[in-house]
Amino acid sequence: MIKVIIFDLDGTLLDSITDLANASNTALRTLGYPEHEVEAYKQFVGDGRHNLILRMLPDSAAKEESIVAKAEALFDQAYHDHMLDCTVPYPGIPELLDLLRKEKLKLAVVSNKPDEFVQRIVEDYFPGVFDAVCGQIGSVVKPDPAGVHKVLSVLGLKPYEALYVGDSAVDVMTARNAGTDCCGVTWGFRGRRELRVAGAPHIIDAPFELSAIALPSSTSKAVRIFSLFVVAVMVLCLVGVIYSLATGNIAGVTAGIVFPVLLGFAATRIIKKK
Repeated sequence: MIKVIIFDLDGTLLDSITDLANASNTALRTLGYPEHEVEAYKQFVGDGRHNLILRMLPDSAAKEESIVAKAEALFDQAYHDHMLDCTVPYPGIPELLDLLRKEKLKLAVVSNKPDEFVQRIVEDYFPGVFDAVCGQIGSVVKPDPAGVHKVLSVLGLKPYEALYVGDSAVDVMTARNAGTDCCGVTWGFRGRRELRVAGAPHIIDAPFELSAIALPSSTSKAVRIFSLFVVAVMVLCLVGVIYSLATGNIAGVTAGIVFPVLLGFAATRIIKKK
């Protein structure tokens, strides 16, 4: 049973690509290197800030540690000052989070963005919504499962009680490494093909679809109620059979056997269909 949903941040909860691209291009412009289109950054992000810097720099510059360090510092300053300029939650995300909270599920964020940025941005856009938030600390980044395991430890939960939700192959691998279930989302930076190739067991196209994976549906509840009803009827029929045998009522015995058999068959069909 799922007790916590752990979300990736960028490309899953928030459309942050413009602010990430602008901060990156500010660093490149300051260093005198060519800038990139915003769309290109959808392939650059996802593996942590260091890998973003390596991908955006020209190959020759990416080999120079001093240049990489300068680019990281320039990026950090630019992003710190402008991380909230264009970033917005994806449509349907606030409503989804509200629904999940009403269903008493724990919610968490595990991101490859530096932790100081993650804490600030989550609190700004989703104040009081998440039970645990973890960004990159040190050099450990997804698909290393350390962040997921940290969140689970804080919440006192096991991997099999978690569903990890993200938009990239890195997220799928993170869930696999952490031992959690996984759901890929197509509205983010990478798309369905990457998620399918990575082996995501669930893929959704809109936030509301997550509820079908994370929550027991009304149909499931109805099946459980019907099953309890079937058990009650069969117990009553068994009592009736015993009584009919004691009084010699053959018709009562037949009805007491045939009716629960038919009811059990119907219940089995409903459950299998579900």
